[in-house]
Amino acid sequence: MSDNKVVLDIDNYLEGLDKSQEYPADLPTLLSEVNRRFTIPIQIEQPDGTKLVVNLSISEYLSQDAVDLGWDFETIQVYKEGLTEATTWEEYMTTVNNLLDDITEPTETSGGVGLTETWTFKTLADREQINNIADFNDWFQTDVEQSDGTIVPFNIDNQKIPDAVAKAQPSTYEDPEGGVYFKSYEFYSGPNLAIDSNGYYIDPETKKLKKDAEGNPIRPVFRTGSASELFRGLSQEAIFEIQQELAGLGLDYGSFTFVPGVIDFTAKGNEIDFIAQLMTQANDANAMFPQLNLIDKTAPTLLGQLRPYLEYKKGIDAEANAYFEDLQGKFAGEIVPPTDAEVKAAVDTLFAERGLYATSKDYAKYSTIFGNLQKQAAERETEIEDNRISLGDVIGLMEPYDASGVYSYAGFGVTTPTAEEAREKLGKPLLQPLDVMSELGKVMDDLESGRIDASQEIASRAAAAQQFKSNFMQFEENF
Repeated sequence: MSDNKVVLDIDNYLEGLDKSQEYPADLPTLLSEVNRRFTIPIQIEQPDGTKLVVNLSISEYLSQDAVDLGWDFETIQVYKEGLTEATTWEEYMTTVNNLLDDITEPTETSGGVGLTETWTFKTLADREQINNIADFNDWFQTDVEQSDGTIVPFNIDNQKIPDAVAKAQPSTYEDPEGGVYFKSYEFYSGPNLAIDSNGYYIDPETKKLKKDAEGNPIRPVFRTGSASELFRGLSQEAIFEIQQELAGLGLDYGSFTFVPGVIDFTAKGNEIDFIAQLMTQANDANAMFPQLNLIDKTAPTLLGQLRPYLEYKKGIDAEANAYFEDLQGKFAGEIVPPTDAEVKAAVDTLFAERGLYATSKDYAKYSTIFGNLQKQAAERETEIEDNRISLGDVIGLMEPYDASGVYSYAGFGVTTPTAEEAREKLGKPLLQPLDVMSELGKVMDDLESGRIDASQEIASRAAAAQQFKSNFMQFEENF
């Protein structure tokens, strides 16, 4: 049995539990079923060089003695407690990995008839697939969608197997009068604001409650799990509108699989996690600046409650972007002026192309011009960078298919603008870099037109004189 099949077998077993909703009462009961499906391939080498592979389940390795196996695998008994009585899934997988680490290199054992020969064994397990099994840690707190479309919610406080996933302990002040916490399991709350055991924001030094303008104690509004609830029951069109708004708020859609109008409730780092961050920020900002009314507690929907903070964040982001763009432009305009050697090399090259010889006055004249052109080129590079179109920009311009159009579509879909359309709508034209030497040459053609004409006239006369001389010498030779 391949390691990949082990992953599939365990996955199928867990999916079966989700369908039946009949979960084991405790983790050891679950592990007994997992161990029956969790096979570990082991290669055995006999003294004559003969190699054979044994692929039994953890349960079989634990239950059979050396006589049954034909070789002594006493090593696994050291890990029996962690493999069968682990208190968390993480502890179980740590035990599995410790066992595999112990038998990764060839290990001597007794084997053969009477177990009198010296055999060696080592595991052939694919550690990458083992890591995939460790990822089942998320299964214990992942929501389950039933056949009728209803969702059975699970989370860190309501796990499929009680306490199979350990809860991270919040950091606290050692306060004899009661807890002062910088973390909440009930609400979205960041690490920088303190709350008491009743869920109210407090000053960590004075222990006094934070209050709003009416003198009411302030507590977080958005509870853990609200981020996923925000999307439940929404149409694909409504979900897509939220996705577009999140793109404008900074969600990086390139970091996960993005599907317009669809939310993956089991994925990490997607729209749900981003909304959770926004809700955390909204809760804490509302406590820090209660006079701004950053949460609408009377709104009938979670999105409506979050809306004031979203608009506030958009304004702050716009101001920050404007500031950084201005600062970036100033930095671009403060580039180091060209050195005398750089000016001389550029002027000599361009003058030579025009049949001219540069003087010290020419170097002085073109030093400032050359420096200004370099500054303009740097500013152009900044503009080009600012005009780059991101995935978020494109998502913001997507539009749902028009159901009344010529074509019909069975589900929900979106149209994506072309690059030209996107640039036009966003006001981000495609700019070309500024070629400093080419632009400097154009300036020279204008300022030195008289000298260039004179140089070309002299060169023309010299060429004519040379041609006359060559013709006359040819005449004399023929005469």
